[in-house]
Amino acid sequence: MPGVHATLLNVSHRTKRRLAPVRLIPGQPAPMRMMQGHTELVSAVAFFKNGRWVVTGSWDRTVQIWDMKKGALVGEPFKGHNNWVQSVAISPDDERFASCGYDKTVIIWDVKRQQKVFDPLMKHTDTVFSVCFSPDGKKLASGSGDKTVVLWDAETGAVIATLDGHRDWVLSVAFSPDGLKLASGSSDCTIRVWSADNAEQLFEIDAHQQSVTSVVWWSDGQQLVSASWDSTVKFWDSYNGDQIGPPCTGHTDSICSLIINSSNSIIATASDDRTVRLWSTKTHQQIGHALKHTACAWCVSNSPNGELLASGDDEGKVLLWSVQDALELCGASELNPSYNSFFVHRSKAKLGRHLYLEALHDAEKVQTVCHCSSICADITNA
Repeated sequence: MPGVHATLLNVSHRTKRRLAPVRLIPGQPAPMRMMQGHTELVSAVAFFKNGRWVVTGSWDRTVQIWDMKKGALVGEPFKGHNNWVQSVAISPDDERFASCGYDKTVIIWDVKRQQKVFDPLMKHTDTVFSVCFSPDGKKLASGSGDKTVVLWDAETGAVIATLDGHRDWVLSVAFSPDGLKLASGSSDCTIRVWSADNAEQLFEIDAHQQSVTSVVWWSDGQQLVSASWDSTVKFWDSYNGDQIGPPCTGHTDSICSLIINSSNSIIATASDDRTVRLWSTKTHQQIGHALKHTACAWCVSNSPNGELLASGDDEGKVLLWSVQDALELCGASELNPSYNSFFVHRSKAKLGRHLYLEALHDAEKVQTVCHCSSICADITNA
């Protein structure tokens, strides 16, 4: 029966919005910027590679591009969906992005021209919950409430293959970094890993007690990480599906979105409990303060350099956060070694770009804990 699950989600979240707003507490991190251009729930957010722009999708049926530095829209909203937008994904070259939603379609957009590349792609028979590009940008994958994953030719819009096997909605799809595999997470509580070449299912993971809402790959392809309505995050061997270590626990409501930084050191999750939380991939423990929204947090994305997070919520807001602020306020580098690796990585990256003062600032954070004088010496010699 079309629209039933959409109605249920709508009723659930409208009820939650009547709760008293969460107030920010002194000492907790505050957003660097708040943008409100959408008139309904922000369901999806993704950073461009330039680290300055983000694209957001909303239940107001539009997609918008934001300049995070200015806090302003870039051009006009993209209009083409006739129902709620559920997911967005940016092509590897930043020239296109895809969106999908409750109108059962996938749309590929040209960023500069601000128009559709093709007519909406139609194959699914139910809501399209998730969309992603392959690393080379030649393929597009979409997951749907019709229980299937469709592989599309991103250059022509033609259907390459339909992947059948899930027993319920497919809520998340993600290509492996080498583009050879595709992972899908479903309301049937499983993760399935497929061959992107021949659409063959490689293995299935009995992953969570409730719906798998988000699946991501480590940048080296060695692990998969999943989030669920059961409020946990779990880690999996991407070759055989074995669970790695304990789950991340701490959210008090469903996790809607999950992202991992490029160094595979920190995970961010967005939840119906109105928080975005950071987790160490080494210890699987929460790190830093929870980043608080005044409504259910539906989506989160990180900038390419790992320094910023953008998150969207049930009230149409997009918030921009500093990862560094979240870590420093908690004395994070003293509490967990993974923070040291974060600042070491960022310091070296800044040194490579000849940003000497900024690199020294990060190196000093590390030195106070583990006395990494070699980094400071490199900066001084530079």
